[in-house]
Amino acid sequence: MKVCVVTVYNSINSGSFWQAEALKIILNQLGIDVVYLKRKNSQDSSSSLKFQLKVIAKKFLKYGIFESKRYCQMYKEFRECQKTFSIISNTKKDINDIDLFILGSDTIWNLDSSFFSKNYKTYFGGIFENKDVISYAASIGNTSVEKIKKYEDVPEMLNNLKGISVRDEATCQMVKDLSKKNVQLVCDPTMLLTKDDYVEMEKTKKESNYIFLYLGAKLSKSQADNIKEFAKKNNLKIIGGIRNDEYCDKCIVNTPYNFLNYMIYADYVITDTFHGTIFSVNLEKNFVVIDENKKKVNDFINMFKLNDRLIKEESITNKFVKEINYDFCREEIKEFREKSLNFLRYNLKDNFNK
Repeated sequence: MKVCVVTVYNSINSGSFWQAEALKIILNQLGIDVVYLKRKNSQDSSSSLKFQLKVIAKKFLKYGIFESKRYCQMYKEFRECQKTFSIISNTKKDINDIDLFILGSDTIWNLDSSFFSKNYKTYFGGIFENKDVISYAASIGNTSVEKIKKYEDVPEMLNNLKGISVRDEATCQMVKDLSKKNVQLVCDPTMLLTKDDYVEMEKTKKESNYIFLYLGAKLSKSQADNIKEFAKKNNLKIIGGIRNDEYCDKCIVNTPYNFLNYMIYADYVITDTFHGTIFSVNLEKNFVVIDENKKKVNDFINMFKLNDRLIKEESITNKFVKEINYDFCREEIKEFREKSLNFLRYNLKDNFNK
């Protein structure tokens, strides 16, 4: 059986890489041959070489040679990691060879994005005529239902899907509002793999005794001072996963396996990202999430009753004093993972004999 996954597999983003890679690993374990639909580059797409050259030039002008070299290394290593994905083009010959298309995961229904709005027919499955199509853990991000309603053919495309699963409540409500289809809430593909699965991939510890900052935004001065004081008191290094800010002792080259290694062996994690939050919980870290009003992050935190880990301006490290009881989360995640796997198994079974 051959399945084509329609998602963001070639973004320079560790979370995007791992959602695509984790789904591939699981489908392979189920005996599925997996390929990915070639993602069109555009001038504003992070997979565009032209876009990347602009980023490198800006980093050189703003930060100098060191940061531009670090970014070049990151870009090179991402491209090497992405060779794991077998790619097909949107040609009649390639499409005819596919038994089932899976839309997702990631924010492929985020129509606030110029890339997804330009290519929405692809990511809602409207271009795959006479083919079985399902969604797995798709998300609208922070897009409003009102905005999606402006795309008049979206309801029809949703109703044509064989099965629909999403990864957050906002997307679930959108499907209910715009279609007659049943919708199931499933886990992000990265949670289909267990803590043991990830540790098996990265057995060698690169660093000890550190706080890992996986942050898109810079910390406020009070937050940075709070972390520096905590790190000094507990003899910990502060390691940046994305940003090389002045309060970091070092910043890693943000590649998929570097990200995974530093997440696994961190003593504490501070993040404001969706996948930073997911990996923190799945790897059972002592962590906090800085609240940036991201629906998908807040939904996930609420689902596992970890609301006390979501902070705004209050002291970050006060949360570290209280250990998280992962006994509850472990069972909840196990049950959620199995329900999500059952969604895939159910929607794959009709195609196995094709």
